[in-house]
Amino acid sequence: MSGAAAESILLAVAVEKIGEEGKVLAEYRGTYGRKKITDRITGGLKQGLREQFVMTSDLISFWRNEAAHGTRTTITEGEAHTALAQLLRFAQLTVDNWDTLTQ
Repeated sequence: MSGAAAESILLAVAVEKIGEEGKVLAEYRGTYGRKKITDRITGGLKQGLREQFVMTSDLISFWRNEAAHGTRTTITEGEAHTALAQLLRFAQLTVDNWDTLTQ
């Protein structure tokens, strides 16, 4: 679930930045969609913020991929805590930099 929450954050930033929800969702659902959307968000950012955004969103995407495909998961309690901490970091980074990320 933390991966799905991170996906929602990523899409909210993209929709705000790009301005067309349908366009964002269509691109996101396509081949390499998450990378394309992340690149569109981070394209003009300073290197430090770009790296933080990519790192926090990429780390959490593993957990979404692990749990979202209807397969039994082997996520441990420790990994679940880590995923929640990563989600919190991603959310806080996004809130702290909303204007920069969405301009």
